[in-house]
Amino acid sequence: MLAIVPSLRHRYLIARHGYRGLELPHLLLNSGEEVLPVFSSMEVASRFLSSVVFGEGWYYVREFSAGELVSVLFSLCAEIKQVLFNPLPEALVGDEGIAPFLVDRESFIEALVES
Repeated sequence: MLAIVPSLRHRYLIARHGYRGLELPHLLLNSGEEVLPVFSSMEVASRFLSSVVFGEGWYYVREFSAGELVSVLFSLCAEIKQVLFNPLPEALVGDEGIAPFLVDRESFIEALVES
């Protein structure tokens, strides 16, 4: 269904525990749109985390079930319109470099529900 998402069996997010519970970093595109980075492996997410500065406290990678991630997209990330799937840190220079990694929210949720 989604060519960019070869498998949604494993889903990892960069997270931290904040004052109000789980917090997830959003990346800001040049267009002003916020996107949520999602990863297919612990290794890819860890490499991304070590290469990109989110500020203090973004210190762990966590696996999410399909149901948990759908819940996150409807609650904590309700304003997110696109997911950045398996982004490479070097692709974050300019919006053109990340275009191949962007998946619209509805398609991503549909793929999660079907997985």
